[in-house]
Amino acid sequence: MCGLTLTIRPLPASPTPEASPSSALLESFRTANLCRGPDCQRSHTEVVELQDGGKVEIVLSASVLGLRGDLTAQPLVGKRGVLGWNGQVFQGLEVGQDENDTRKIFERLENGETPDDVLQGIEGPFAFIYYEFASQTIYYQLDPLSRRSLLVHPSQDDGDETSQYFILSSCRSALARENGVKMRALLGGEGGLISLRVIDIKEEEGNEVLDMNRALRRRTNLDVPETSHSPWTRVSPINATLPLSDPAFDDPALDMEIERFIDALRNSVRRRVENIPTPGTAGQARVAVLFSGGIDCTFLAYLLHQCLPPSDPIDLINVAFAPSPKPAAVNGKGKAKELAPRSVNYNVPDRISGFDALAELREVCPGREWRFVEVDVPYDETRAHRERVLDLMYPSSTEMDLSLAYPLYFASLGHGTVQNEDGTREAYQVNAKVYLSGLGADEQLGGYARHRHAFNQGGWQGLIDETQMDISRLPTRNLSRDDRLISSHARDARYPYLDLTFIAYLSSVPIWTKCDPRLGEGVGDKKLLRMAMQKIGMERAGKRVKKAMQFGTRSAKVGGKGSGVKGPKAGERLVE
Repeated sequence: MCGLTLTIRPLPASPTPEASPSSALLESFRTANLCRGPDCQRSHTEVVELQDGGKVEIVLSASVLGLRGDLTAQPLVGKRGVLGWNGQVFQGLEVGQDENDTRKIFERLENGETPDDVLQGIEGPFAFIYYEFASQTIYYQLDPLSRRSLLVHPSQDDGDETSQYFILSSCRSALARENGVKMRALLGGEGGLISLRVIDIKEEEGNEVLDMNRALRRRTNLDVPETSHSPWTRVSPINATLPLSDPAFDDPALDMEIERFIDALRNSVRRRVENIPTPGTAGQARVAVLFSGGIDCTFLAYLLHQCLPPSDPIDLINVAFAPSPKPAAVNGKGKAKELAPRSVNYNVPDRISGFDALAELREVCPGREWRFVEVDVPYDETRAHRERVLDLMYPSSTEMDLSLAYPLYFASLGHGTVQNEDGTREAYQVNAKVYLSGLGADEQLGGYARHRHAFNQGGWQGLIDETQMDISRLPTRNLSRDDRLISSHARDARYPYLDLTFIAYLSSVPIWTKCDPRLGEGVGDKKLLRMAMQKIGMERAGKRVKKAMQFGTRSAKVGGKGSGVKGPKAGERLVE
């Protein structure tokens, strides 16, 4: 994993010896990405001379977190081009235990394959930036689900120097916020189809060469043909078959489907953990699970147990927030008293369900060392990190985004405590670089209340339509934001439920096999997953009802209404 920054700017005819404010701004993006990749950092600069004598500077920078094979510094520079790669290849390209996927991608490009050909044939999360020397062309893209982050600041010719810069970056810098630099999140799967963005810096048209602004405006999408045979160029549509009659509740074919479901998800988990390097210090966990005790993450923990050596400890990260202070009382003179402190109780819903799921894991998976990491976040600490979290979640900008961002940020920070066998507690720092998340289960398996409502209003067709809509908009919702937050302390987020091969399998299954709203909450929602949990002997976790992260951790209680801290107005953006 790494942080990427690409900047393109016209060079002044007479450069000044001192660094300009704009140079500091561009450098701030590279600095902002250092937290994502502390193992090594470097940049590569190309200067392109235009026909009118003007020059364009292209700088590609990367900060790398080593996760596979020998540490490979980026960007990689060869005879054909320069590559910045923030991703993991899980299928489609043979990467050995001691090999590096960045170098494998680079070798294919150096051997003459086009970026289009290379990206079509792989499965995994990625952000890709490549500058080709011969054509002086820049290619950039995300995977179809946007499981990695790239923010884009397109150049504009409105007289302001900064607005003329083209910027791609894994996250926005604080200095960019202070300067009002607006960016948007790049989407990899617009229309459900992977497409490659292109910038021609210097395109020959007869004897004329495009100038800077025209080159940057000529950003086109090279769509993968509909006839593409690659299974990973698009997100598979779900099976839209309707039942001929009301499906039976005890279909004997379900037993076989449960086995297929477990095998498919187990393979997805295995692909995501089999090549993680062994920690340098004995006894450290290689993998952590974002762990609320809910059904999605608990089942991932069980499958992770099956994929890792028995001697490997597994970190289960459970986050809880202290509430904001009570509102200040007002005395008879109309003056507010100091905020009244509240007694701090971290026994939030996710902590309660987390402990119960932990007990069940220990029953079903004996011999494994499960480290239940209690990340307790005091109110003052939450507020102290607020500006940092706002910067990371940008361009997401609502109070809801913030309440979802806080748990991910502090889980990534990884400061917590663990309970010893004798009941004592000690401070614990999570060192695992890979975090597993259960994101994607609810969208595919009918886990939201709106799925039940859609069924009540429109029957099986209504449920199919709602589920398809949820899957189709995955790239536009959480993933880019979550990547910026989890990566902020050098962690790599991995989503087994969002493996494109697993999605293709699950999308092929009839809707009534995956969920059945007729059975009620806690039974029919995510039915296939609940039956899988029953099969492995985790009855209590298998019946757990969904609780949204902001309510399970009580991050929704930090700031805003009733906190004594002035919150945003309805519909107001928290960041610009």
